[in-house]
Amino acid sequence: MIDDTRRDIAYFAYGTLQKGFQNWPDLADRLGDPIGRFRTVAPHALVVPLEPGCGNPGCRLLHRMAALVPGVDGFHVEGDLFMIDRATLAAVDRLEDYEPGRRPPGLYERVEVEVVALDRRRTVVAMAYRVREPARWRALATSGAAELLTQYVHDLARAEAKRCCRLHPGHDGPHDVVDPLASVRR
Repeated sequence: MIDDTRRDIAYFAYGTLQKGFQNWPDLADRLGDPIGRFRTVAPHALVVPLEPGCGNPGCRLLHRMAALVPGVDGFHVEGDLFMIDRATLAAVDRLEDYEPGRRPPGLYERVEVEVVALDRRRTVVAMAYRVREPARWRALATSGAAELLTQYVHDLARAEAKRCCRLHPGHDGPHDVVDPLASVRR
């Protein structure tokens, strides 16, 4: 029998689920405290649009979202590493609107990424939510409509409730989509 309460899944949070950020309080009792600050081993960047938006119907917030984009040389993304159980992973999947095998797929794919502690003493393979269409996110940065960063900080994370949540507080969703990629052709 599988124990769904064992905290044996490493989860790398680089955006609004980092401790103290907007989405963290909703899952704080499940996430607990991070075991430390880590960064990606392979090159990844955070692509952060200049304008608030959110292409995720699982998220209630309109904010400058942080998108984990692989293969951007010279960048290694920093974030919190949590040890979580299967039920918490399912809750994060819901927030990130991730459903394996769904067609059409969502904004993110859940993947394993290798991360290293900032003191370089420990390397871990962790679950992370990476964008499905990295070329479009890189194009957003190339066009000048987004920044390439290594860390999502509180000043970037200022958020307000999406229009649907202002009109219908507490509703379950799906929530409005304000597509940050609307200006980038497929």
